[in-house]
Amino acid sequence: WTEGLDNWTKAEYIPLLKEVLRSTPPPLPNTETKTTSQQIPPTPTPPVSNDKYFGYDLARRRERLFATLIEAIIIAVPILLLFGDDISDSDPYSLGSILGGGILSAILGAIFYPMWGGNLGHKIMGLKVISSQNGEVQSNAKTGAIREALKSVFSLVFIPVVWLLWDDNRQNLYDKVVNTYVVKKK
Repeated sequence: WTEGLDNWTKAEYIPLLKEVLRSTPPPLPNTETKTTSQQIPPTPTPPVSNDKYFGYDLARRRERLFATLIEAIIIAVPILLLFGDDISDSDPYSLGSILGGGILSAILGAIFYPMWGGNLGHKIMGLKVISSQNGEVQSNAKTGAIREALKSVFSLVFIPVVWLLWDDNRQNLYDKVVNTYVVKKK
Protein backbone atom coordinates (compact mmCIF):
# COMPACT_ATOMS: atom_id res chain seq x y z
CA TRP A 1 0.00 0.00 0.00
CA THR A 2 1.10 3.58 -0.65
CA GLU A 3 -0.51 6.98 -0.65
CA GLY A 4 -2.93 7.28 -3.55
CA LEU A 5 -4.10 3.64 -3.47
CA ASP A 6 -7.44 2.70 -1.97
CA ASN A 7 -6.43 -0.88 -1.15
CA TRP A 8 -3.39 -3.14 -0.87
CA THR A 9 -1.92 -4.01 -4.27
CA LYS A 10 0.76 -6.47 -5.35
CA ALA A 11 4.10 -4.70 -5.84
CA GLU A 12 4.31 -5.98 -9.43
CA TYR A 13 1.34 -3.74 -10.34
CA ILE A 14 2.95 -0.54 -9.06
CA PRO A 15 4.73 1.17 -11.99
CA LEU A 16 7.57 2.46 -9.78
CA LEU A 17 8.30 -0.98 -8.32
CA LYS A 18 7.76 -3.01 -11.49
CA GLU A 19 11.26 -2.23 -12.82
CA VAL A 20 12.93 -2.85 -9.45
CA LEU A 21 11.36 -6.30 -9.21
CA ARG A 22 12.55 -7.20 -12.73
CA SER A 23 16.19 -6.19 -12.19
CA THR A 24 18.82 -8.73 -11.17
CA PRO A 25 21.16 -7.66 -8.34
CA PRO A 26 24.94 -7.87 -8.75
CA PRO A 27 26.84 -10.73 -7.02
CA LEU A 28 27.67 -10.34 -3.34
CA PRO A 29 30.99 -8.57 -2.75
CA ASN A 30 34.06 -10.57 -1.80
CA THR A 31 34.46 -10.55 2.01
CA GLU A 32 38.20 -9.84 1.65
CA THR A 33 37.48 -6.51 -0.05
CA LYS A 34 36.68 -3.82 2.48
CA THR A 35 34.92 -0.67 1.48
CA THR A 36 34.96 2.42 3.59
CA SER A 37 31.85 4.08 2.21
CA GLN A 38 28.65 2.87 0.69
CA GLN A 39 27.06 4.99 -1.99
CA ILE A 40 23.29 4.77 -1.89
CA PRO A 41 21.57 5.44 -5.21
CA PRO A 42 19.11 8.34 -5.29
CA THR A 43 15.45 7.57 -4.83
CA PRO A 44 13.88 7.47 -8.26
CA THR A 45 11.06 9.88 -8.92
CA PRO A 46 7.85 8.16 -9.91
CA PRO A 47 6.83 8.53 -13.53
CA VAL A 48 4.17 11.12 -14.17
CA SER A 49 1.11 9.08 -14.95
CA ASN A 50 -2.43 8.70 -13.88
CA ASP A 51 -1.69 6.17 -11.10
CA LYS A 52 -5.30 6.15 -10.01
CA TYR A 53 -6.04 4.30 -13.25
CA PHE A 54 -2.89 2.15 -13.18
CA GLY A 55 -1.21 3.96 -16.07
CA TYR A 56 -4.24 3.74 -18.37
CA ASP A 57 -6.38 6.55 -19.74
CA LEU A 58 -10.06 6.29 -18.92
CA ALA A 59 -12.33 5.68 -21.88
CA ARG A 60 -14.27 8.77 -22.86
CA ARG A 61 -17.98 8.80 -22.25
CA ARG A 62 -18.77 8.81 -25.97
CA GLU A 63 -16.42 5.85 -26.56
CA ARG A 64 -18.33 3.87 -23.97
CA LEU A 65 -21.64 4.91 -25.50
CA PHE A 66 -20.53 3.88 -29.00
CA ALA A 67 -19.17 0.57 -27.65
CA THR A 68 -22.55 -0.15 -26.05
CA LEU A 69 -24.48 0.79 -29.19
CA ILE A 70 -22.21 -1.23 -31.49
CA GLU A 71 -22.51 -4.30 -29.29
CA ALA A 72 -26.29 -3.92 -29.00
CA ILE A 73 -26.72 -3.64 -32.77
CA ILE A 74 -24.41 -6.58 -33.55
CA ILE A 75 -26.21 -8.78 -31.03
CA ALA A 76 -29.75 -7.56 -31.80
CA VAL A 77 -29.65 -8.13 -35.58
CA PRO A 78 -29.18 -11.93 -35.46
CA ILE A 79 -31.71 -12.24 -32.62
CA LEU A 80 -34.30 -10.25 -34.56
CA LEU A 81 -33.63 -12.33 -37.68
CA LEU A 82 -34.09 -15.57 -35.75
CA PHE A 83 -36.99 -14.62 -33.47
CA GLY A 84 -38.41 -11.47 -35.17
CA ASP A 85 -42.16 -11.68 -34.57
CA ASP A 86 -41.86 -13.44 -31.22
CA ILE A 87 -39.72 -10.63 -29.81
CA SER A 88 -41.78 -7.75 -31.23
CA ASP A 89 -44.92 -9.16 -29.58
CA SER A 90 -43.31 -9.58 -26.14
CA ASP A 91 -43.21 -7.04 -23.31
CA PRO A 92 -39.59 -5.89 -22.71
CA TYR A 93 -40.35 -5.44 -19.00
CA SER A 94 -41.75 -8.93 -18.49
CA LEU A 95 -39.83 -11.18 -16.14
CA GLY A 96 -39.00 -13.53 -19.02
CA SER A 97 -37.54 -10.72 -21.13
CA ILE A 98 -35.48 -9.37 -18.23
CA LEU A 99 -34.16 -12.82 -17.30
CA GLY A 100 -33.53 -13.73 -20.95
CA GLY A 101 -31.59 -10.52 -21.56
CA GLY A 102 -29.59 -10.96 -18.37
CA ILE A 103 -28.75 -14.58 -19.16
CA LEU A 104 -27.75 -13.81 -22.77
CA SER A 105 -25.56 -10.92 -21.57
CA ALA A 106 -23.95 -13.14 -18.93
CA ILE A 107 -23.17 -15.82 -21.51
CA LEU A 108 -21.63 -13.30 -23.91
CA GLY A 109 -19.63 -11.71 -21.07
CA ALA A 110 -18.32 -15.14 -20.05
CA ILE A 111 -17.22 -15.75 -23.65
CA PHE A 112 -15.74 -12.35 -24.57
CA TYR A 113 -14.00 -11.23 -21.34
CA PRO A 114 -11.45 -14.08 -21.31
CA MET A 115 -10.62 -13.33 -24.98
CA TRP A 116 -10.53 -9.51 -24.96
CA GLY A 117 -10.84 -8.20 -21.39
CA GLY A 118 -14.22 -6.70 -22.27
CA ASN A 119 -17.24 -7.16 -24.48
CA LEU A 120 -17.59 -7.04 -28.27
CA GLY A 121 -18.17 -3.27 -28.29
CA HIS A 122 -15.05 -2.72 -26.15
CA LYS A 123 -12.99 -4.79 -28.60
CA ILE A 124 -14.18 -2.79 -31.61
CA MET A 125 -13.63 0.58 -29.85
CA GLY A 126 -10.16 -0.35 -28.52
CA LEU A 127 -11.24 -0.44 -24.87
CA LYS A 128 -10.87 -2.93 -22.04
CA VAL A 129 -12.14 -3.41 -18.51
CA ILE A 130 -9.73 -3.33 -15.56
CA SER A 131 -10.13 -3.76 -11.83
CA SER A 132 -10.45 -0.47 -9.97
CA GLN A 133 -8.63 -2.10 -7.04
CA ASN A 134 -5.44 -3.46 -8.63
CA GLY A 135 -5.50 -2.56 -12.34
CA GLU A 136 -5.67 -6.15 -13.59
CA VAL A 137 -7.43 -6.70 -16.90
CA GLN A 138 -10.77 -8.35 -16.25
CA SER A 139 -10.29 -11.51 -18.29
CA ASN A 140 -12.24 -13.77 -15.97
CA ALA A 141 -15.40 -15.37 -17.39
CA LYS A 142 -17.22 -15.03 -14.05
CA THR A 143 -16.46 -11.30 -13.77
CA GLY A 144 -17.50 -10.76 -17.41
CA ALA A 145 -20.75 -12.63 -16.89
CA ILE A 146 -21.67 -10.73 -13.73
CA ARG A 147 -20.72 -7.31 -15.15
CA GLU A 148 -22.63 -7.81 -18.41
CA ALA A 149 -25.70 -9.28 -16.67
CA LEU A 150 -25.80 -6.32 -14.27
CA LYS A 151 -25.48 -3.92 -17.20
CA SER A 152 -28.38 -5.62 -18.96
CA VAL A 153 -30.66 -5.55 -15.92
CA PHE A 154 -29.61 -2.03 -14.83
CA SER A 155 -30.28 -0.69 -18.33
CA LEU A 156 -33.99 -1.23 -17.72
CA VAL A 157 -33.83 1.43 -14.99
CA PHE A 158 -31.79 3.76 -17.27
CA ILE A 159 -30.27 5.96 -14.52
CA PRO A 160 -27.64 3.39 -13.45
CA VAL A 161 -26.48 3.14 -17.07
CA VAL A 162 -26.04 6.90 -17.61
CA TRP A 163 -24.48 7.42 -14.20
CA LEU A 164 -21.09 7.83 -15.88
CA LEU A 165 -22.22 11.18 -17.33
CA TRP A 166 -21.57 12.85 -13.98
CA ASP A 167 -19.20 10.38 -12.34
CA ASP A 168 -15.59 11.63 -11.97
CA ASN A 169 -14.21 8.13 -12.70
CA ARG A 170 -16.61 7.62 -15.64
CA GLN A 171 -18.12 4.59 -13.97
CA ASN A 172 -21.68 3.40 -14.29
CA LEU A 173 -23.33 1.90 -11.23
CA TYR A 174 -22.59 -1.62 -12.45
CA ASP A 175 -18.89 -0.62 -12.68
CA LYS A 176 -19.04 0.47 -9.05
CA VAL A 177 -20.74 -2.79 -8.00
CA VAL A 178 -18.04 -4.97 -9.60
CA ASN A 179 -15.13 -2.49 -9.02
CA THR A 180 -14.14 -1.86 -12.63
CA TYR A 181 -12.94 0.95 -14.90
CA VAL A 182 -13.24 1.00 -18.68
CA VAL A 183 -9.94 2.21 -20.14
CA LYS A 184 -8.23 2.62 -23.50
CA LYS A 185 -5.90 -0.16 -24.53
CA LYS A 186 -2.23 0.77 -24.52
